[in-house]
Amino acid sequence: MTADLRLVILAFAAAIAQGAQTQPASDPATCKGLLSQPARIAGVLSQVPRYGSTYVLVVPQRLADTVPKADAPGLKTIEVGIQRGTPGVDVAGAMGLTKIKEYALDLAAPAQLLQDVKDQKLDAAIVWAPLAGLALIELGLDDQVAAFAVDRPREAPAALRALPAPGTIDPCAAAIADDLDSNGVLPAELLVPVNIRTLLSRRAPAFSLAAAREGGPVFNQVCSKCHGPDAVADPHGLAPVDLRISAPRFTYPGFVYIILNGRPEKSMPPLRGTVTEDQIALIYQYLKARSQKLLPGGSS
Repeated sequence: MTADLRLVILAFAAAIAQGAQTQPASDPATCKGLLSQPARIAGVLSQVPRYGSTYVLVVPQRLADTVPKADAPGLKTIEVGIQRGTPGVDVAGAMGLTKIKEYALDLAAPAQLLQDVKDQKLDAAIVWAPLAGLALIELGLDDQVAAFAVDRPREAPAALRALPAPGTIDPCAAAIADDLDSNGVLPAELLVPVNIRTLLSRRAPAFSLAAAREGGPVFNQVCSKCHGPDAVADPHGLAPVDLRISAPRFTYPGFVYIILNGRPEKSMPPLRGTVTEDQIALIYQYLKARSQKLLPGGSS
């Protein structure tokens, strides 16, 4: 198994674990003081949905003309902070950056490099996304910086890695995910297309009407905006294709591949990093039941 595939699988496993948790209303106020709570910070950041494998480049607005995007040539002319001993070092190397300033990842001051960006002591920084999102909230950086997802899925820094606790996601973790999303940060899984060859051994789940019923709400949450409620195509919708007819034509690996990678030629976006493997299987079951007229529309 390649390292990239292992990380994608780990990311999906974390997403599945988080999917079993109850998503609360996010509350940025609950993040107050977290940067100075070493005993609590890893547990909260490990619960941040969707961004556990993502690293971001944080650039202040004062350098927006020099670095308007993550691959701008100007990035190699400025000093970029990274945290020693974290995958951020590898990210900087993959991006060909040489003007590097290393920081220790000190849990007593885990976002020091971003404080230095704010104080104009450092030009930019590459940071694990959940930590960056917390700093955006706590340090009041939202209107002062741009954040770009960079490179590929990578593990969380060892010092900030913890198993997500079962139950409700911490409202601060939910707020961090919302903040990253509002800043236009993509989960790292969306930056790396899935290779169809890694999916060819996938077997379709054994059909279960109960699972198909569970899949109805998932389909309507994830897919109906484009494909119509209950898989009934809207001729005036974004994707007026009757999935009750077209979906059963795909093999299960092909079905998974299309959901993860999208169909750019048909303007379908990739959903990797936003749906779990369990959710994909439930959607598949639901469409199979709808195609065989085993579930009526509106049953979900």
